[in-house]
Amino acid sequence: MRGFANRWVAAAALAGLMLLGGPASAEELVRFMSAGRGEEIQGYLTRPKGAGPFPAVVLLHTCLGLPADRAALGQQVANWGYVALFVDDFTTRGLKETCAVDFDPAAADAYGALAFLSALPFVDKARIGAVGFSQGADTALKIAASASGSDPGFKAAAAFYPPCANEAGASLKIPTLILVGASDDVTPAADCERLEARQPGSMAKLVVYPGARHGFDLPEFGGGRPVLGMTLAYDRPAAEKSRAELRDFLARRLAR
Repeated sequence: MRGFANRWVAAAALAGLMLLGGPASAEELVRFMSAGRGEEIQGYLTRPKGAGPFPAVVLLHTCLGLPADRAALGQQVANWGYVALFVDDFTTRGLKETCAVDFDPAAADAYGALAFLSALPFVDKARIGAVGFSQGADTALKIAASASGSDPGFKAAAAFYPPCANEAGASLKIPTLILVGASDDVTPAADCERLEARQPGSMAKLVVYPGARHGFDLPEFGGGRPVLGMTLAYDRPAAEKSRAELRDFLARRLAR
């Protein structure tokens, strides 16, 4: 995928959302192998307090790398009752961004995170999902299209403003949530509408936010501004609704 830039929503924008679990543990820097590549990468792990086993979520960043408030996001996901692993594709490779190139290791890194989580005693390996943003959302859709149903394997995927045209002919094989803005001219909603229409039953759920643009969940782009040839604009109502959609989707799809 040609990269798409963003950063994660600030914790203040999440204050109105109800947390479903107790306080999470502090995040932990972990290292694991990118699947089949012989490369060690790192990530940030946050877990709910308690013995588990808990469901888990692999978080996949954008072409600009980890978001500024990575820890706040991991903490919120853990407060919902999931082990959160935010994959860092860049640091061990000495990369700063991949916004003008195809980032080939993305899927391998996600599957490496899956294998790492599956081996942890406090993780339920039968309940692991992938959540990606922009470039990471492209990876999430690729995971959904190539899932084999094996165990361990990803059981659900969520994609925030993904380039749906990259998977135009795909048949999604695990439940997938797609969230996009109606006025997104970087990853158009129409492409995602066509992708959803190809899927059987309730395999895919598309939510389109009226008037929202690319990066609708990014408060630092309030008022909208150009970034690397794209216009990103924060939309607080869409941001808050998308968090609620994600929380509810994970609860439905990764429940026992």
